[in-house]
Amino acid sequence: MELCCRLLLEVTKVKQAGKALEIAVVGLGQAGGNLAAEMSRRGYSAMALNTASTDLSAFEAEGASIPSELRVYIGLDGHDGAGADASYGRECIDAHAELIRDRVSQHVAGADVVLLTAGLGGGTGSAVGDLIRALGPLSLPLVVMATLPNEHESGIAKVNAVKAINVIVKENLLGWVFVDNSRLAQANGDVALDRYFPVVNKQICEPIDAFNGLNAREDYVPIRALDGEDFRALLLSGGILNVASVSLPQLNVETVMQGVRDAIQYSAVMPEGFSIEQLSYLGLVLEGPAASLEQMSFAAFEQVSEQLKTETGGAAVYLGVYRAPEGAPTQLRLICSTHSLPSGIQEIVTSAKREGGQLRDKLQQTLSGLDLGEIEEYELFRTSPGARRRLTDAPPESRLSFPPRVKPSQAPKATQESSAVAAAASGGVDSIAPKKTASSGATAADSPTSDREAYDRMVKEYQDASSEEVRSKVASRLETDRKSDNSLIRYYAVRAMTKLGTDVFVDALKAAAEDEDATVRAVASKALQAHASQ
Repeated sequence: MELCCRLLLEVTKVKQAGKALEIAVVGLGQAGGNLAAEMSRRGYSAMALNTASTDLSAFEAEGASIPSELRVYIGLDGHDGAGADASYGRECIDAHAELIRDRVSQHVAGADVVLLTAGLGGGTGSAVGDLIRALGPLSLPLVVMATLPNEHESGIAKVNAVKAINVIVKENLLGWVFVDNSRLAQANGDVALDRYFPVVNKQICEPIDAFNGLNAREDYVPIRALDGEDFRALLLSGGILNVASVSLPQLNVETVMQGVRDAIQYSAVMPEGFSIEQLSYLGLVLEGPAASLEQMSFAAFEQVSEQLKTETGGAAVYLGVYRAPEGAPTQLRLICSTHSLPSGIQEIVTSAKREGGQLRDKLQQTLSGLDLGEIEEYELFRTSPGARRRLTDAPPESRLSFPPRVKPSQAPKATQESSAVAAAASGGVDSIAPKKTASSGATAADSPTSDREAYDRMVKEYQDASSEEVRSKVASRLETDRKSDNSLIRYYAVRAMTKLGTDVFVDALKAAAEDEDATVRAVASKALQAHASQ
């Protein structure tokens, strides 16, 4: 009974605030938190989840737009942010899944819509797919509002974004809103740096807020209202949403239809490439002062309705008309949804493939030493600190003598043994293992290396081997290197395993699929998936 009363009070409070639907907002990451803060300033209940305590504390400088009790730190071991590492962001959400469900369930109780806001590109926001899964047991009416990276952002941001898109569009959500940061940057390039993000956050949130408050405007008279249930059907239509407004010079069939096309194609907020033919739901609101409404007859209004159904191929169309006060602009407001990805998102995928591939190739390069030639043998300081220490430790009778340098192969046996002990201390057992010659049956597996060509030679030796001993030696070496502290060595070892056959190294590849390095995991996982599909 107490819970029912509380929910009733909350719904009453929302209606008194003039909102058709109660929308509770959960912001993930820095961009998502900032959008949640903007919705909070518009009267919506909003909370923020972040792996960076710095980002959460920044809301205090914004006039506490999100109360401190609704800012939830979900980082690990006191780390401050994800550093564009989406794997870390996912790990944080998985580790705090129970806490997140508990805090979110309290926050969104009684809401008609739960809006998840996130920036796709960063390490925390790009893990929004894991947040959706963590909230799954709550069966919430989820809509995601996610920003897409600017075309000038790094390949890492774009790869993070397209991976996140691929995850969230497969989730059973009630709606998706993708925000194109490139379009926002083009439209607001002259805005001062310290005002840019507050300005664009308002532009992102304004269209949905405006639709939710259509019928609360005291100076606007509904001629034909688009009511709260109409808005609910449009917002929760299960498609990718486009929300926009366009000013009209006058009201007639031609200007209205062109305005609809412009709103779909040239939104300053949504990605380009929405196709009117692919729309499944469309809500259209016309508003203007009395003089403007007098320009359009009822027959022309019905013609607009019929033409919308024709051009959309039978989409569900919702219409509204409002008389605005004198001096107000004549405009249309549009909210529509499609079940196909706009071409603007596909362009980000193409860019991510290109730039992500370039970055991957750079990361796979190894640093090699310089070829110094005889310079490496030069001793330019006779009394270096090391030399002074060696002289002090030497017997008195030898402190003034400087014997000629000898090559390691000419050194006395005792000296060679001491060098071996030092090598063992610094480089491990492999560094003091005797190097076999070709005549003694040496293989590429006998020498530790991070050289890609060396691992290719191991693959070839394994494939060409006539004895099980050679194959066993290569396999053992690859398994050892798979456990190396050097991620590049692990990558080359796992890569070699995939070339030699997943069935041979299936257990090792399963272990590599859990590797801390994302590239190693990706190589192993791809091989295991291909193996499972055979």
